[in-house]
Amino acid sequence: MKETILILGGDARNEQLCRLMETDGRPVRHLPALPDGDALRTAIEQVGILVLPTPVSRGETITGDRSQTPWQTVFRLLSPRQRVFGGGFSANQRETLQAAGISYTDFLDCAQFVRFNAALTAQGALRLLLENTAQYLPQQRVLIAGYGNVGQETAKWLCGVGCRCTVAARSASQRKRAENSGCGAIAPDEAKRSIGRFDVLINTIPARWLDAKSLSGAKPGGVYLELASAPFGAEKDAALQCGLCYIDGKGLPGRFCPQAAAEAMKHCIDAT
Repeated sequence: MKETILILGGDARNEQLCRLMETDGRPVRHLPALPDGDALRTAIEQVGILVLPTPVSRGETITGDRSQTPWQTVFRLLSPRQRVFGGGFSANQRETLQAAGISYTDFLDCAQFVRFNAALTAQGALRLLLENTAQYLPQQRVLIAGYGNVGQETAKWLCGVGCRCTVAARSASQRKRAENSGCGAIAPDEAKRSIGRFDVLINTIPARWLDAKSLSGAKPGGVYLELASAPFGAEKDAALQCGLCYIDGKGLPGRFCPQAAAEAMKHCIDAT
């Protein structure tokens, strides 16, 4: 008998995952809004597999949960007999699960999922730029901060449409890899000094490395696209005050490619 699956919160990815599991003949339930008290306890106790959002939480609450339920409330109801899935468990959340003897899988620990998720993010980033850039995109000078999975995929997609991309990376090996792929490459400090050269700024570094002083040198009317998680590369208000068009690139796979993202999640669950 197949284990019952409970999908909590999330965005369109979790909705599509529920449909995929139903099509596969799996007993599944999706709760976009978590109930209170005994109703939540009963819902969790009845399942063998629990699927949390990606990321698992924003601040202290489960991502996408319309009821704003704290993640601690959910975790206290879990049992060692269950398997838990989610994307981007924090260190505190991992410690809590491990201390309770609960088996969990982080989608972001699955290399295949991470690569595909990065490609979906890059596709969404291109779409956002096309929607928010009045200029001819192939003529734009683009600075991409960070050259991890998302930075690499974003650079590949934008170079593919003719953008002149420069990567800002602290690692010399990453800068060399960026150059080998056809991009320019500079260190972050140099990027701050030369920020006015670029029409589009894309951040993939989950650290505050651009302050208001640095942003003040940006090209007026330029675009700032945030693809990183908190604490983000720059403060939104600072970017706006400097005359930049600020674009929130949070959760792009769920916003623009939920079906494909859900299929990647399902593959990870089925393989575990």
